[in-house]
Amino acid sequence: MALAMLAALALAALAGCAPGGPTPRTAGPMPRYQHIFLIVMENSSYDDLIGSPDAPRINALARTYGLATNYWGVAHPSEPNYIAMIGGDTFGVHDDNSYTVNAVNAPSLATQLEAAGLTWKSYQQSLPYAGYTGEAYPSGGGMLYASKHNPFMNFLGALPASQRQAALTRIVPATQLTADLASGAVPSFSFITPDLCHDMHSAPSCPPGPTLTRAGDNYVGGAVNAIMASSVWRTGDTAIIITWDEADIGLALGAPDIAAGGGHVATIVITNHGPRGLRDATPYNHYTLLLTIEDAFGLGCLRNSCPATGNISPMTPLFAVAG
Repeated sequence: MALAMLAALALAALAGCAPGGPTPRTAGPMPRYQHIFLIVMENSSYDDLIGSPDAPRINALARTYGLATNYWGVAHPSEPNYIAMIGGDTFGVHDDNSYTVNAVNAPSLATQLEAAGLTWKSYQQSLPYAGYTGEAYPSGGGMLYASKHNPFMNFLGALPASQRQAALTRIVPATQLTADLASGAVPSFSFITPDLCHDMHSAPSCPPGPTLTRAGDNYVGGAVNAIMASSVWRTGDTAIIITWDEADIGLALGAPDIAAGGGHVATIVITNHGPRGLRDATPYNHYTLLLTIEDAFGLGCLRNSCPATGNISPMTPLFAVAG
């Protein structure tokens, strides 16, 4: 696998970013980032993942870089969480129905980025080709790609026909990430979704339990290593975010006073010039994550990602640039 082939190159970079470097700024406005990669995993509770021997790479990243220890999904099941990450709301979606049924007629992070002259792509593992509009691939019991994990599809209907086709060209197989990293032609914002055998959720064709967790851990490790081995990681300010859509259990008692109906999940923030060994216990959720990305790119806010609409704030400590 091309991502895995780059792993050895990135180990040296990882070793050079150990705790003990320059002290990051933890106050002030969100720094401006040139590139942000968001990797979204599936259905794993914080307590089941952090410290798990079946996820050594993810835990090493959590120890070495930044870990949000009080981060929450906003709903169950999957699809409303994905919609919230780029739209700032669940828009009343409470199931995993077709994106044509759960269509959202509202702006999204994609339209914000384009309005600001910035770029985006959705890298979907096992997507058969760029612009594929099916809901699953392959069809039947061997499904790997699921459109419910690709929220950009939900927002297509809000676009004029000419813009809709352009947006579809930005929804590409995850293999394209390897080529884009090699050429340096990565977008400002990259949304990366593993398929059902690598996102820790499961499918009928995938081994369950610890084997599934290890497969997800390997996918994350390979993707992070590939990004860190690229020229993009060596220029400007770049961040990799790893989060989970929802926990595999319901809302826990004692949840913070934010939208937290998706349960307690881990969120790891890796920056090329930011904090090392930081654990941030501030209450965060998917709306907070969207606000953080918007602030890092100098954009406005959408619905619940606006601080005035709820008890949220950007994840600035995890993104502060060392000075």
